[in-house]
Amino acid sequence: MFALLTDIRYGQTRALVAAICCAAVCGIVFGLSMPLISLRLEYMTGSGLVVGLNGAAAALSTLVMAPVMPRIMRLAKPRYLLSLGLACAAALFLLFPVFVSVEAWFVLRFIVGCLMTLVFVISESWINQVVSPHRRALMLGIYGTALAGGFGVGGLLFAALDPMADTAFWLGALIFLAGILPVTLLKGPQAVPPDEEGSSIKAILKAAGSAPAAILAGLAFGALETLAFSLLPVYGDRIGLEHALIGALMVAAALGGLSFQIPLGWIADKTNRRATLFWIAAFTTLSPLAMGLSSGNLALLLMLVFLQAGMASGMYSVGLSLLGERFSGGAIAPANAAFIFAYGLGSFAGPPIAGGAMDMMGPWGLLVTLAAISGSYVLIVGLRSLTRQAD
Repeated sequence: MFALLTDIRYGQTRALVAAICCAAVCGIVFGLSMPLISLRLEYMTGSGLVVGLNGAAAALSTLVMAPVMPRIMRLAKPRYLLSLGLACAAALFLLFPVFVSVEAWFVLRFIVGCLMTLVFVISESWINQVVSPHRRALMLGIYGTALAGGFGVGGLLFAALDPMADTAFWLGALIFLAGILPVTLLKGPQAVPPDEEGSSIKAILKAAGSAPAAILAGLAFGALETLAFSLLPVYGDRIGLEHALIGALMVAAALGGLSFQIPLGWIADKTNRRATLFWIAAFTTLSPLAMGLSSGNLALLLMLVFLQAGMASGMYSVGLSLLGERFSGGAIAPANAAFIFAYGLGSFAGPPIAGGAMDMMGPWGLLVTLAAISGSYVLIVGLRSLTRQAD
């Protein structure tokens, strides 16, 4: 057992475990803090608009931070940056109960979001650089499952704690600090930063243009995931479900995200990652429409929500693995920054588009938006594949 912590032969495994632990830690704090901050703001202001804008601040931080991440990765060793980011996030989390004002919480949430973007870009680049090519999608599926599982654990912690007490903020800070331990203690290969040329905005744009199937998968998943957790409860309410049944919809979506990423990663590794993304998108184009037709059958609706969320989750891990297939070494960092930026853009733009569609079309507005997002991906990737075959 001690050899696992010291033997050079297991260095790659230790690096992978450290990176995956970063995802789990961030997932736990996200699952704890998102409902905590939203509920406290609701009590403070009574304004749904304020709560929504505060959530948008977190998405905006991704759009601001991702383009500069390759350059930041050149400033210090990636393990040090990860530890510093988690430590600063812990310190900022302790400031929420100190500065109890709407303005302060906007600033704090934005900065914490920037630090989490740092953690995600470095840890995902790290995995893609050190993992064996034949199991890349599988390991990224494990990474995504750890993130989703952490989100669930955070939700359970929120349910167990008093939202009006400050204990949850202290616990969140401790969880961030706990994430530093595997990063510093599990010795192994470092993440490789990009070179000077690869740290520019131009390199990020070039990477995005070189791997559109992967980058667009990040964009689509950002929108699909955010819509599932933000507007699916509204959909349930508008089709007349009781509160407990709306909760069942959310549980089904969460369980789907936990259950599918590892199997889909395994399939992508054994077959073709680009084709796997195409068929995932094809399924998530049709499943929302089936949800609308089955809204009168609760059991079928829950199954379709489970399948929709589960299949959609594969777009993130398989999309990342396609990046690792296309790029290597330090070149992965700008590509991953482009992927995270696309994810943030989808998260930022998806809810207002779907919300407007629901205002015009009723509950079907959400389902049509979900289908349109995945359908657009199917068309773009399908047409590119046909073009490549013609060439």
